[in-house]
Amino acid sequence: RILYEEIDYINEGKNADRFRRDFRNIKWVRVPLIMWDYTTEKVLTLEYAPGIKINNLAVLDSRGYSRSLIASRSIESYLIQILKTGFFHADPHPGNLAIDKDGSLIYYDFGMMGEIKSFTRDRLLSLFYAVYEKDANKVIKALIDLEALQPTGDLSPVRRSVQYFLDNLLSQSPDQQQTLAAIGEDLFAIAQDQPFRFPSTFTFVIRAFSTLEGIGYILDPDFSFVKVAAPYAQELLDLKTRRRAGPELVQEIRKQANDGP
Repeated sequence: RILYEEIDYINEGKNADRFRRDFRNIKWVRVPLIMWDYTTEKVLTLEYAPGIKINNLAVLDSRGYSRSLIASRSIESYLIQILKTGFFHADPHPGNLAIDKDGSLIYYDFGMMGEIKSFTRDRLLSLFYAVYEKDANKVIKALIDLEALQPTGDLSPVRRSVQYFLDNLLSQSPDQQQTLAAIGEDLFAIAQDQPFRFPSTFTFVIRAFSTLEGIGYILDPDFSFVKVAAPYAQELLDLKTRRRAGPELVQEIRKQANDGP
């Protein structure tokens, strides 16, 4: 299905327009305009938007670009796609990313895109909170809600596997952190002989993040995914706090009203 979508250039043009709208308030992300008067299912005509290939280190250095900033922006733009817009580029390899003359990140090729529906993003948030709290039971519940885990039979072995994963993932300091590729391998290793069923969308997400992480390390040997992701993690936790505080505030106002004269 995805292969057929990739060769439909009307579909790709619509994807590019949607992606551009999602980043309309982010000045350092650029998407070439689609020339619709000259585009059909078999012909795609875009604005000419040349740039320096993101892993062309010699040219980036010769022109004075900050490699660490480029690495951070490549990951940050992806976190925006996954956690905020829900519409993400599923193939962000170095051939599809370039740097504009003003330092902006240029995205090309919108044939292969992924979408995370709002209700799935809410469930992913629940999973994120559960992982943050190191609560294996909550993680299992979130995975069942995401339909990534089948609630069949005795889940005790699954619970032990999840707890092992949580302990090993979150106990590491940033300088000892596992790479995303290694974490993905751990997930699939745990999934063997267990009733896990990872949706195809998540496979694309893990693949894309692994690719971007590789780009990050090429650009900056001191690159840390954790440091880039930390502000977004904090934002999500603050969002949870606000959601929790809302109903509590209403209850407190009601209590004071009832206690009043």
